[in-house]
Amino acid sequence: MTGSWRVRVHAVRPFSIHGDLYFEVHVTRLDDPAERVLAVRIPQHAAPATPVSGQILELAFLMGQVTSARAAG
Repeated sequence: MTGSWRVRVHAVRPFSIHGDLYFEVHVTRLDDPAERVLAVRIPQHAAPATPVSGQILELAFLMGQVTSARAAG
């Protein structure tokens, strides 16, 4: 999967893998009429700030991995 999604953040859970910080973020895609909640994992280096509930983000993907998570809007 490559490309980008605009999403609304519903919940954020930080966790670490071998000392690297990640965020498990529960989101809904803004273009999904069914408003399904999805979980994505964002590495700390891909986000300029910690995601927060209610925030709109633009997520960029490369080969199924989030490479950028920036505030949209």
